Amino acid sequence: MTKLSHATARLLLAKKRQMTSLIEKEMIAASDALVFDKTDWVPLYLDRGNMVTSDCGTMKAYRALTMKGQPLWMVYTAGKTRGYHAQHDDPFAAMDEARQVCAQRRAVRQNWSQVERTARDLLTGRLRFDILIEDLHASPLCTLGIEGFRGAIGMNRITRMPGWLAAVLMKIEPQMGFVINAAAQRHKDDASARSGEPGAALVEARM
Repeated sequence: MTKLSHATARLLLAKKRQMTSLIEKEMIAASDALVFDKTDWVPLYLDRGNMVTSDCGTMKAYRALTMKGQPLWMVYTAGKTRGYHAQHDDPFAAMDEARQVCAQRRAVRQNWSQVERTARDLLTGRLRFDILIEDLHASPLCTLGIEGFRGAIGMNRITRMPGWLAAVLMKIEPQMGFVINAAAQRHKDDASARSGEPGAALVEARM
């Protein structure tokens, strides 16, 4: 996908404004209402003047456009500095998705010490399992963030990696821990299915 120039991205995002004349959109494209952001590996422009607030008042969705021309809503929750990239046309659907994902992330963070132990065991060889592309998508990370991170580390076309490598990457990008957690759960479920014993422990492979 071709990367847009900053001027083109700004104009395309300004055109997302409704009930606005062409001249007004061109003025918006040149204004400071459009802010460049590249958190979570997704470079984009965000329109601070094109915003929708949730019914409960705790979330705000801003219309945005990536530098690859992908439209989305950046959803921010009150008290949080980092937003969620939601690829929806409807801002309320975007906020619903962000709310569900945030709940999933909180559940994993409550047991983050276990995620860190799993990563250490993968590094030392005490545990051995691969990370699959399915684990990326099963984790509570946004699709655009996943794609951006894979592109940044040169793994756009990689669909499988050893667990120890994922543990190394977690040192660069802590959110890789969510992916390791998803892979560990899949590995645990597979082991349970093979043994016929629900909740069977992860198989440890010692050096």
